[in-house]
Amino acid sequence: MRNTSDLVKEMLTEAKKSFLVAIAVGFPTETKFVFSSGKVPLNDLNKLVRLGGSPIGLLRFDKENAAIQGSYRPFLEYETESWAEKYLAGLLENTQEIMLLSQQPDLTDY
Repeated sequence: MRNTSDLVKEMLTEAKKSFLVAIAVGFPTETKFVFSSGKVPLNDLNKLVRLGGSPIGLLRFDKENAAIQGSYRPFLEYETESWAEKYLAGLLENTQEIMLLSQQPDLTDY
């Protein structure tokens, strides 16, 4: 697995071309997100990894007129894993909730 700073750089590069990007961090019973709009996304990701989370991939959200269109991409480490594709695709079913989470003022209190 690449280091967390590389993953955050990848997210921020992707965010330059989109409305919002999030790293999906998987835990055994839930998913947490690190958002490109966060104050210090590297700190957020490091905290989640220290708590046992695994960064799986990127969720990208683009605005098209008044609608939000979501897409996903597993990180290089998981791109050949079919479960990662299903996992990330399933998360997009919760686009509205994810967008609301991205507007939370401080995501560092886990």
